[in-house]
Amino acid sequence: MLVRRWLDAAGIFDPALRAAYTVTCRRGLSDRAGVTWLGVMSVPPHVRPLLAAGAMVVLEADARADEGPHEQRLERFEEWVDAWYAALASGSSADPILHAAAHAHRVAPVKPTRALMEQAFSAPRRDLSFREFPTYADWQEYAAGSAGAAMVWSLCMRGEYGESGERIIREYGYMAQLVDCLADVSEDARDGRLYLPLEDLDRFGVRREDLEAGRWTPAMAALVAFEVARIIDRMPAVLEMARAHPWLYPFCSALDEYIRRLCTAVVEAGPSLLRRVAVPPTGPMVRGGMGLWRSAHVSSR
Repeated sequence: MLVRRWLDAAGIFDPALRAAYTVTCRRGLSDRAGVTWLGVMSVPPHVRPLLAAGAMVVLEADARADEGPHEQRLERFEEWVDAWYAALASGSSADPILHAAAHAHRVAPVKPTRALMEQAFSAPRRDLSFREFPTYADWQEYAAGSAGAAMVWSLCMRGEYGESGERIIREYGYMAQLVDCLADVSEDARDGRLYLPLEDLDRFGVRREDLEAGRWTPAMAALVAFEVARIIDRMPAVLEMARAHPWLYPFCSALDEYIRRLCTAVVEAGPSLLRRVAVPPTGPMVRGGMGLWRSAHVSSR
């Protein structure tokens, strides 16, 4: 019901296009505790289908790089990227997500550049030939270029954000990506990936064999606390910068809360962090998303 109202608000009445957007929005909003949910809820109703479509191009690419038989992931990923650029060039696609996204990019107030798209695709492509991160700077660059670029791309559907706005979005993107790497450390280890900076493992004396075996040690606890504190300490300054951007601030405020709760979940997980993915409680995130929904609805009148 809500998606139909959003499509009406966006002036999207073509039956095939409405069907494509419906599939896309439902896929994008399936995780109601995630960043996509918060992003869609933070914009006015007529923008929500467009933002969901932009986000789903990257999310689907990421899924193809992460899921399914390893020997097929690269081929499936590159097929998706090629299909996206073909849909963008032609304005249509047989795939509902790509069909909706091609339309969204045609009517978007800010046109994402090819360079921005390639930057967003670079992270899952890098994961397919995974290389570890020697330093925190390497890790930070990866996160800012992956989640940061993807968020900038999606928010192009909302409107102009300027250089300072892009810097804020990228900072939140990298912080969200970093804490997500901490939350997923057990899952990534089982997949043969170690995202934590090697210099930090050396600093705290974390042994790779303990991490891979799921053995929780005082050194690992100290490393997790250090990485979380490094994220938390940066957040107030970034949120303060966001106050100067009226339409961006509500999203940043909700994303700030999401990151904080995920940081808390990571720390509180303790030894279980090496056995399962840490997740924040969904209730507060849903309430936060609905608060954004009400705020965006009122501001759009």
